[in-house]
Amino acid sequence: MAGRHAAAPSGKKPVVIVVIIVIAAALIAGGVIFFLNMNKSNDTKKEPVQTTASATEVQTTENVKTTDAQPTTKADQSSSQEETKQSSDSDEQTTTANADIVIPTEEGAEVTYFKATYIPNGQAEDAQTGEAVSLREALGSGYTDGALTFNDDGTFTDTITASGSSGKYLVQNNKITATYADDKNMEINVSSWKDGAPESFTVNYGGCIVHFG
Repeated sequence: MAGRHAAAPSGKKPVVIVVIIVIAAALIAGGVIFFLNMNKSNDTKKEPVQTTASATEVQTTENVKTTDAQPTTKADQSSSQEETKQSSDSDEQTTTANADIVIPTEEGAEVTYFKATYIPNGQAEDAQTGEAVSLREALGSGYTDGALTFNDDGTFTDTITASGSSGKYLVQNNKITATYADDKNMEINVSSWKDGAPESFTVNYGGCIVHFG
């Protein structure tokens, strides 16, 4: 009789276990989906940063190339051409002016030329009193950038004074005869020669005797 009245096995436990398994599977699936979505989101966020960096790098490179190129503008070319033209015109005017200079010569004396450049040696005196004077006082501050140059074609340039000029010269009997383009004669006295060129001489600049060599 005891066997008949024993309680029948309950069917609720298997149902509970199945429910728990389903819930656990759902949680696991949800976690996996969430993890995958997070990774995808992170990858998506990183890509624009890389793209921006690449775009910046390309733009910077283009800017550098543009800066390095710096093509010559028409204004620069025009300025250069104008300077060249002015220089050419100046040389042409000097050549024309020198061509009109006629230097008297001594009959029967050989005419020679030489090529050399000279600068004042620092000594100068008043042509009237013989008193020593400073070159800066006599010639101005620009004399330090000037020079007296004789060419072997019979021309010379003198930039010792601020007015600077050119002209023609010749040598006869160890004497230099020189005339500026404005037809003014250069008063030059040579005291010594070496290898056909003056080694030591003086020039009278407006009443100031300047020494060279």
